[in-house]
Amino acid sequence: MAVEERRARRVAVLSGKGGVGKTVITANLAAGLAAGGERVLVVDADLGLANLDVLLGVIPKITIQDVLAGSHTLEEAILRTGEGFDLLPAGSGFTGGTSFTVGLAESMDGILGQVAERYDTILFDAGAGIGDVVLFFANLSDAILLVVTPEPTSLMDSYATVKVLKQLYGRSDFLLIVNQADPNCPDQVGASVATHLQTVVSRFLGTGAEDRVRLDLVGSIPVDPQIPRSISRRQLLRESSPQAPAASVLRRLADSVRSRICA
Repeated sequence: MAVEERRARRVAVLSGKGGVGKTVITANLAAGLAAGGERVLVVDADLGLANLDVLLGVIPKITIQDVLAGSHTLEEAILRTGEGFDLLPAGSGFTGGTSFTVGLAESMDGILGQVAERYDTILFDAGAGIGDVVLFFANLSDAILLVVTPEPTSLMDSYATVKVLKQLYGRSDFLLIVNQADPNCPDQVGASVATHLQTVVSRFLGTGAEDRVRLDLVGSIPVDPQIPRSISRRQLLRESSPQAPAASVLRRLADSVRSRICA
């Protein structure tokens, strides 16, 4: 009997617009998964405006752009973080990284193939919006984690992201994180946002049982002043303020996402 080849689960963390906390959530999610025993690689997939390294307080000498260019190996680029997960950093200010090409697709497939058996989960911290590179990483993924805030602009852009991924790639299942919710009632706000977005998506993107788009709420993170403080300290919230309300939600988030992607 042939042995099924094992491959790391791929999760793309997306947002319709910038400034919704996507990178902070990605880093804390990676740390939570690693704390639960997972082997995790985070790929900074925002190839033009990378900032995961800044958030984690590391200074990469070699980036994914160097690997794609063939000037360095993947092993040289991967960094072990103090949070228990590995990071494949990207450079910032490289305009070439914002354009999708066939060469980029083939090179990324090769890179991921090299680490497919080494990790349990690979997280793509993709850029904001619906550019070609963002959509490329989304289509590579087994699961899509969409970060949204209660702001109308974020909701509109999230709908647009879901619409494009549905129309281009037939993606129908999305995990949803509501960030920057009212700290007095974060769970209620999260449920309200998820319900509203699901209603809009269901109305305009197919009502049949076979093509229905499903949004699965996995967490609602409250506005928390400790988050910007942790960013300024270049620490994850679980380290700088483990008792903060948002830290508690982020710890549970890892379990919620793990249960979905392992199902």
